[in-house]
This record gives sequence, C-alpha cells and structure tokens, in this order.
Amino acid sequence: MLRLALPPEQWFPVRPLVIAREFGVLVEEDDLGPTFEGALLQANGRCAIVINSRIREDGRRSFTAGHELGHYSLHRDRPELRCSLDDLLDVAPHPVNIEQEANEFAMTLLMPADDVRAQIAARPPSIALVRELSERYGTSLVSTALRVRELSAGALCLVYVASGRVKWCWPTSRFQWRAARGAPWPLQQLSSLEGEPFPTLTAFGPEAHARVGAQLIVSAADMPHYDANLWMLVTRDPRRPWEWGEVDAELG
Repeated sequence: MLRLALPPEQWFPVRPLVIAREFGVLVEEDDLGPTFEGALLQANGRCAIVINSRIREDGRRSFTAGHELGHYSLHRDRPELRCSLDDLLDVAPHPVNIEQEANEFAMTLLMPADDVRAQIAARPPSIALVRELSERYGTSLVSTALRVRELSAGALCLVYVASGRVKWCWPTSRFQWRAARGAPWPLQQLSSLEGEPFPTLTAFGPEAHARVGAQLIVSAADMPHYDANLWMLVTRDPRRPWEWGEVDAELG
C-alpha cells in the first residue's frame, strides 16, 4: 500500500508513527524509565503508542515504533502492553509469542524482504553492509543485522557481546557452530567493518574449526552506549550437510 501511495524515492525509510497517526492512534513520548522501550495503551476506546524519551538513537526509536504499531495491528485486544529491550530483540526461533510477532511485523514493515534481498545479493555480508542498510531503512544496527541474517542464504553468525561475554549468538542454518551464551568472547574489538580473515582454530577452538572451516571473515562494530559489540562471522567454507554427522562423530 505504501509503494502504491508513494514514489520510489520516498519508500524508505518507512515512518511507523506517521502510519499510526493515520489510523487515529495517539503518539506520545514520555520517560518510561530504564526498563521499557515503548508501550501500547488503551482507554475509553482510544489507543496510544508511547515511546520512551530516553531513547537517543533514531533507528532504535523507529524500530520501537514499528514494534508498537505491530501490537496495535495484532494485539489490541489487550488493554496495556509494555515492551523492554529484550522484547525487541526477541526474534529467536521458539514457539510464537506476541513480542516475536510484533518484532516480525516491525521488520517486515521497515525492511521488506524483497528489498533487503536485492540489497544483499551482490555483496558479501559484513557489518559495513549492515550499517549501510540501517541508514537506508532508518533502523538500528542490531535490528538490521537480524533481518540480514534472517534473509541471508549464506553461512554466517551474529554474536552480541556485552561486557566481554556472549549475550546471544544466532547463526544461519548453514553455519554449524554456536558460541555458548554467557561465555567469555575471545576476540578484541576490531576496527574493520568490512571484515578481516581470522583463523578459526586459534580464536574459537577445534569444534568451531571442524564445523565451519579453517578461516572466518570477521567484522564488528562497537556500541558504546550499551557497553557492547556486534560481531558477524562469515565462513567461505561451510560444512556440507552430509559432513555434519562425520564432524559430530569425530568430535565425540
């Protein structure tokens, strides 16, 4: 509908709060404290989306707005929904819940699959590419990276490291290794957003070496506001499906 209504040069970034106002939703900004990013509130037949005034990043605000618009579209039978940062990162595969549904709505609205696939088709995945797309779509670095991971056909893995430890690690189906949650992260911050070759065995040990090959292309971005780093690991030598059983047997 947006593409029918707007010329191509205005398709991106999508403005979810403008859409919400078109549906008659009140849009407010208020201090929701350190816990919540946004909320959908209802009273007396009216709906309001509230964005936490503490959010400073435009991309994070936009994704929060898209998430709350998702709640309005899908879950407005509930009188009140308050969403934390963890809720807005809840895109891991597990039984469907309303936060996952709102995130899927936001990603689909802000970063449509056909456009993302067209943008990533001709370039190898890296944090540099993710950053470019985050500017195109007006979204946060993390939400954009998660969308690239979801739509990528390659063997890659995203790792969110907070205070030197793995908070989450989400590989694609072709990347057959996962860093343990809570484990110390062995790499220091990289200056390269484009990606640098890294010996898998040295950095991650024999299991990772056996599963994803001898070399990884590693890119990273620092996120000082969160005392965190976002890492992308890409293998040019993914294990073929019929080899995974042999790898498991070898590792015991």
